[in-house]
Amino acid sequence: MQNDLSSKELSDNRPETIFREYYGRLSYFAFQYVNDSDVAEDLVQDAFLAYWGQKKQIADHPNVVKDFLYTSVKNSALNFLKRQKVKERYFFLRNEEDFEKERVLESIIEAEVMANLHQAIADLPESCKNVFLLAYSEGLSNPKIAEKLNISINTVRCHKQNGLKVLRSQLNPEAFIALLIIISR
Repeated sequence: MQNDLSSKELSDNRPETIFREYYGRLSYFAFQYVNDSDVAEDLVQDAFLAYWGQKKQIADHPNVVKDFLYTSVKNSALNFLKRQKVKERYFFLRNEEDFEKERVLESIIEAEVMANLHQAIADLPESCKNVFLLAYSEGLSNPKIAEKLNISINTVRCHKQNGLKVLRSQLNPEAFIALLIIISR
């Protein structure tokens, strides 16, 4: 490891000498904060630019120069991390908001489909509607429906088939598929 520069060495070929002396150290120092070598190098370059822009106000003593560069890199790294946290928080909230909007939209669509299904079932002929509701809402088997309504099992089957045909013709394909999913549960 090189020793810190003396005052005499700082005054000789100052920009190149200072850069060579501190660039590697400062890059490693910045990397410890940001864990990204490209970002670390950018922060170090910014610190050198700040130094060159303010060098008339900064004493030529090696420790003062070194302190200025380390402090600049540290502050820039901390500011970078703060900006990263703000960005992460923004994207987290944004994704949460998008998810909530999507969930609301799905609920609206489901409510509309269910309203269409209920209306279409309500419009079925009375005997067909009764069989349909007993079969798919209450989950009764064909023999139990036949017994309850005092009709034959074949009549129950016919009402269920006719009900599905009518509903298929009245509902859009998505609503009919939703109905099939619901009744198959």
